[in-house]
Amino acid sequence: MKRVVESFAAVIFVGVILTSTASATLLGTVNLQNHTNGLSDQGQLWGGGLSGGTYYTGVYSWTNAGGTGLGTQVPNWGFCIELTQGSYTGWQNVVTLDSAPVPSAYGTPMGITKANYIRELWGRDFATIAGNAQLGEAFGAAIWEIIYETASTWDVTSGPGFYATGIEQAATANLWLSQLNGDTAYIVQNLAATSSEGGQDYVFQTTTGHDVPEPATIGLLGLGGMALLRKKR
Repeated sequence: MKRVVESFAAVIFVGVILTSTASATLLGTVNLQNHTNGLSDQGQLWGGGLSGGTYYTGVYSWTNAGGTGLGTQVPNWGFCIELTQGSYTGWQNVVTLDSAPVPSAYGTPMGITKANYIRELWGRDFATIAGNAQLGEAFGAAIWEIIYETASTWDVTSGPGFYATGIEQAATANLWLSQLNGDTAYIVQNLAATSSEGGQDYVFQTTTGHDVPEPATIGLLGLGGMALLRKKR
């Protein structure tokens, strides 16, 4: 979740399903309403199109007002994976995590390597948040670090691609990041993303534990392929 403290005007989208970008694999659609800041805290962010300013960081909440396909499994919360856009009220695409966020900027969509690091982070450490807003903030910052950092190492407090100040549990976020090594035992497959050209994209976990199809499987199903990228680390 990320939202500027100064309120955004809600973007209303009526009656038309969003057109997916060429690189995105469409898994469904979802109608998101009633956006609020959830389990979050405030920090100052740089990178990914931001140059400072105070933002909410952590879990972002909404109401799933209906969906198609995997959109029926979007829970009422998730984490922001896009820094420069405001929340979007209305119908959005549901896509594989690899193919978000859109529009393309600052090294996005993230691709398979970064998506798998987020899946591993989720598998290792999401459960430790346990209702703690500062840990929710740290988890959100760690996700942004994975997506936007351009240096060869991760540190949510410094770096040319992304960094933040005012993250009370920054040391915890960096500890989580330091443990990521590609261990498939921790990778959570049932993560996907909501996506729209006109608003923030979010990562969420499907409510039933149903696995999101792997890129190779999606290609076999004729729904499009994903380019496999070399592992960063």
